[in-house]
Amino acid sequence: MTSRSRLQLTLHHGIADRVPMTDTCYWPQTVERWRTEGLPDGVEPADHFGLDPLATFGFRSDLGLPEEVLEENERWRIYRGPNGCSVKEWKPDSGEYAPPARVDCLVKTWEEWRKVRDRLTVDPARVAEADYERYRQLRERDTFIALSPTEPMWFLIEALTGFQDGLPMLAAEPELARDIITRHADFTLGMCQYLVDRGLKFDALWFFADLCYKNGMLFSPQCYRELVRPVHARFKEWCAAHDLPLLLHCDGDVRELLPLLIEVGFDAIQPLEARCGNDVRDLKQEYGTGIVFFGNISADVLADGTDDEVEAEVTSKVLAAKAGGGYIYHIDHSVPPTISLARYARALALVREHGAYD
Repeated sequence: MTSRSRLQLTLHHGIADRVPMTDTCYWPQTVERWRTEGLPDGVEPADHFGLDPLATFGFRSDLGLPEEVLEENERWRIYRGPNGCSVKEWKPDSGEYAPPARVDCLVKTWEEWRKVRDRLTVDPARVAEADYERYRQLRERDTFIALSPTEPMWFLIEALTGFQDGLPMLAAEPELARDIITRHADFTLGMCQYLVDRGLKFDALWFFADLCYKNGMLFSPQCYRELVRPVHARFKEWCAAHDLPLLLHCDGDVRELLPLLIEVGFDAIQPLEARCGNDVRDLKQEYGTGIVFFGNISADVLADGTDDEVEAEVTSKVLAAKAGGGYIYHIDHSVPPTISLARYARALALVREHGAYD
């Protein structure tokens, strides 16, 4: 089988020749380390190890507000981005580092939202010509391509308002939150259909939305059912009409979210962070092939475990998760520089050894 057909069949709940294998993100420091340990110059890790390539295609889904620098000195700057959020970031040459911090957001009330919501319109300019050229090159190589728009709830709580203002809005102003989520879904579905009508063919629709954290969901299951499920159901309906599986990337402990996703019809969940309590051996026993499990190989074990612990981690999870189909290998997040090249190679060898179907 080709990599693309292997991924397609698995995500359509079939059984391929073997478990598909892909890692979608390596830290730059990881690649730097591996170059000193034998990874050839100019060769990407996924190519070196013969993983199944998986690419994403997106479009600009922001409000398109003018960007401007609000404050600046020799150490940091505060700028306002295209969604009206003010962010403080350290300058690269400052000698200091911290993650960018949201200072304020533009949209907190109905009045502020009404002023900007009509900016979410379907517009060909939201896709750069370079993105189309990259799509053409990927298609020539028969690469699996997932259409990856911004998920509507993630747009609200991360891109538009930030957690500090967005999460309280779900309880204090649910109708405002509903309007934001629904209008963003309308816009996103319009852009997705525009791309399909233009002739682009995708293999899946893949949301990246960290709706959970280490202790569970960021909001209640009831909130999900009332505000998020209706828009997710619309995307599932659109995917079904175009024969596309629906995937979700969600960090954190997803165990409370999983049955809700299965109700809607999500086809896969990734990356199943092991350090947050997710264990594919238990999840497979509980949910069977109701959803494809994508990931869960612990980066912590690969980095710090003994050889026996690595073998047990990979072997037991692959054997449990592949039963009846419905598993894709992926580390439980991105690949950190704490994992050696030799240890990573051993883990992949174990996946190949135990991931084949007779």
